[in-house]
Amino acid sequence: MKNECVDPRFKYVARDCAEYVEWLGQKENPAGKGWAAGAGYGAKIITILNAMIGIKSEAAEPEEVWYRVRKTWADFDTQKGAFHSLENAKRCTDENEGYSVFDESGKVIYSNDTFTPYLVRVSIEDLNIRKDPGTDYDKIGKYTGKGAFIIVEEAEGKGASLWGLLKSYQKNRDGWISLDYVHRI
Repeated sequence: MKNECVDPRFKYVARDCAEYVEWLGQKENPAGKGWAAGAGYGAKIITILNAMIGIKSEAAEPEEVWYRVRKTWADFDTQKGAFHSLENAKRCTDENEGYSVFDESGKVIYSNDTFTPYLVRVSIEDLNIRKDPGTDYDKIGKYTGKGAFIIVEEAEGKGASLWGLLKSYQKNRDGWISLDYVHRI
């Protein structure tokens, strides 16, 4: 600065007040001078600059998770709400019969439906078992074979009118079959 600055907005700025980016914030600036007075401001600027040049921040902010309360994942018109808190989503579900809590991928996290497991007969040898309800999910590499099986949950998904969760896969919820190829007993 060769000439004195006459703009009153810069009355707190002195020559050489921010030699280092780390000193831009009040708590980071040992001399207490500078135009950025907010605590943590220097760290915020460093994070922005690192993002601009492609360096990942060490302290990544936690991702926001949304839990949605609907009758089915596909039926977004029935949505009662979207919550960050799983407990609030469960409370909303309990107040609305027939509704479930879905995560962001559409998987049922909690449901107040009182589903009664039932027995089905598979009449084909090579009915695929999938990780999630839908042909867009991976096969687990096994077939049901012919026989009787217990369905403990139903879900909608691509490639079938309805999908059923096999009882033997209930713990991890990773054994779904198309109910188009079974007969209820």
